[in-house]
Amino acid sequence: MEEGPTHSALPTCPGDAHAVVVVGGGDEPGARAGAARGGGAVARPPPAANPMLSTPPDRMVVEYFLFGPREVSTLRGQLPAHLAELTTTFELLTAVTWRCRTAALGYGPNQLVRLIITMNARGRWNAHTPLPLGYYGNAHVSALAEAPAGDLLVRPLADTVELVRRTKRGMTRERMSAMVETVARLREWPPPTMERVYEVSDSKWIAVDMLKFGWAFLAGGGIPLAGDLTSKLGSDHMRCRNAAGELSTVVSMLLPRVAMARFKKEMAVWLNKDDDKSLTIMSSL
Repeated sequence: MEEGPTHSALPTCPGDAHAVVVVGGGDEPGARAGAARGGGAVARPPPAANPMLSTPPDRMVVEYFLFGPREVSTLRGQLPAHLAELTTTFELLTAVTWRCRTAALGYGPNQLVRLIITMNARGRWNAHTPLPLGYYGNAHVSALAEAPAGDLLVRPLADTVELVRRTKRGMTRERMSAMVETVARLREWPPPTMERVYEVSDSKWIAVDMLKFGWAFLAGGGIPLAGDLTSKLGSDHMRCRNAAGELSTVVSMLLPRVAMARFKKEMAVWLNKDDDKSLTIMSSL
């Protein structure tokens, strides 16, 4: 057992799940007001310094991966039937991209890798702690999971999906309150390390059925590349339609150029594709 930041005992295998609170997000009020395959065949580099922190910005690249109904069905088919039925698209894609990213970055098997799921505190999941009426500021919380890189890559996909689900669905009123108090106490401390952290957020539902233009329907959207690449350190799940007009999910990914090539190869294996040329799309964001 290990002790989490809230001083609660947490199981270490296949991964830990706890939570932190951060400031940011909460786009909807502003918008409304304003109108069992691990890719083992792919070669992986030896463990080294964290490439996400040591790679110069000009050697980093952002890609946008498109997952339509066919791709999601292929991934869902690799889960046990009962879990496939219960798992959301966000949970499924988060589990697969976390594994592919971990493999692509070549972390050592005993190094802990962490997943942060940033969740809108105004979302449907938060019926237990409603925000004060009239508050339009930032409001989101971030649930944290961690596991040794080796365990994450060798265990079945179902285990990763279960860890993602437990992490995302375990955000209770008590954990939210405890994390607010923890952040307040640690405010003057040095910021925590971001080593081997993968942060994801689900922005597919921002402003859906809220913005009424009178002449068109909202087809999709997302988080723009604002300023430098640091605005894309986390992955955003965004809504769009594919070439066939089907509702799909676009997932942004920032990686060193060499690691991105490995990421695409890993993802192609999961999707049963012969090559990785059809995985990404151009973005105008």
